[in-house]
Amino acid sequence: MKVIIAAENASMKMSGEAALALYYFDRLHERNVNTWLVCHERVREELRQRYPDDRFQRIRFVKDSWLQVLIHKSSDLVPFQIQDRILGQVIHLITQSKVRPVVKQLVQAFDIQLVFEPAPISPKAPSYMYGIGVPVVIGPMCGGMEFPPAFQYLESSFNRLSNQAGRAISDFLNRFIPGKLQADILLVANKRTANALPSGYRGKVYEVVESGVDLSLWQPIEKQKAKPGEPTRFVYMARFVDQKGIPYLVEAFKQVAETTNSVLELIGSGELLEATKAQVAALNIQDRVNFHGWMALDAAAALIRECDVYMVPAIRDCGGCAMLEAMAIGMPVIAANWAGPGQYADASCGILVDLDTEEAFVNGLAEAMIRLAQSPDLREQMGEASKHRVRTNYLDWDAKVDRVVEVFEEAIAQQTLKPAPEVAGRMAQSVVSH
Repeated sequence: MKVIIAAENASMKMSGEAALALYYFDRLHERNVNTWLVCHERVREELRQRYPDDRFQRIRFVKDSWLQVLIHKSSDLVPFQIQDRILGQVIHLITQSKVRPVVKQLVQAFDIQLVFEPAPISPKAPSYMYGIGVPVVIGPMCGGMEFPPAFQYLESSFNRLSNQAGRAISDFLNRFIPGKLQADILLVANKRTANALPSGYRGKVYEVVESGVDLSLWQPIEKQKAKPGEPTRFVYMARFVDQKGIPYLVEAFKQVAETTNSVLELIGSGELLEATKAQVAALNIQDRVNFHGWMALDAAAALIRECDVYMVPAIRDCGGCAMLEAMAIGMPVIAANWAGPGQYADASCGILVDLDTEEAFVNGLAEAMIRLAQSPDLREQMGEASKHRVRTNYLDWDAKVDRVVEVFEEAIAQQTLKPAPEVAGRMAQSVVSH
């Protein structure tokens, strides 16, 4: 099998979806799939250091155009929302347009059988991977997110209108840049994402989880039995922003601190950091809450391994890589029963808290934390179930890539069954004449 991965960024140093291309590039190679990669030259040095010569020779890079440079330099003159939602997307589309001809050249030069585009993960983002001459697989995508009904007030009118406008513009652009519409297979994380795909697509849709955990890095840990009187340590690692639910977690922990001798470890920073510190002080729980700020991944992982329960109070989160990593090492989770976190965990490995109202959510978090704080045996049982779940539901990278390879094989097999264009033309004429 010969495959090209098309992605703007391919980096383990950048955050988020930039790493997706490399996870696939590495694991497809391990499965003896001849794989090429086309991406932006900004990651050239990182990849030069990461791969030996024979692997690096299978990577092609595209450069910024003068227009991209001009847009980037002028972006500081406009508000962040415009930078992120408009200018950033324009730069991305120009990069994609430059990737397409390189992909087409590789297809012809090396008899490539399939093109795979794992990012961007937005279901609405247009794709230039059309008219390539081979099957195209896009995804896994994740998106179409909304706040739960009881929490929609958190989204400002400006953001709500800009999201609606952005989605309308994306639908319009997908008519002129029809990669998503013409793709052979579209991979989506869930039905919500499938519903957010641009109308008019013709490819098959399969559900494959977007997030994943690298089990070679996140090995299970052996925890000692909890000693009588030893505090239960709950840990949160995410940005301090509304959608991550940090204010509700702190408010819930007030009840937990009054009932148990538990401790709350907070890893991360963001626009709500100072407000969260003030909230902790106002609730008079400073001696039970530890702020660690932003931490390097290895240091954060070491701290997480020392804790007992992983907290995911996010109320608008598509994925949850950090949550899967915690589950992989054997931690029970308490998570909002919404979107990605609500999909990744189940009752065997954690407690999912509904978001019917803010008060119910806070009380539900508190009750779940108190329950686990008071039951070391239940924590141990759920921790074992967490390890099992990530290894049996396509939640780890190896299992996920195996599933994606199955999809590739199906797409290639379907392509071989299609008649050649000239044969298809004669068949169509024959049908018409009869």
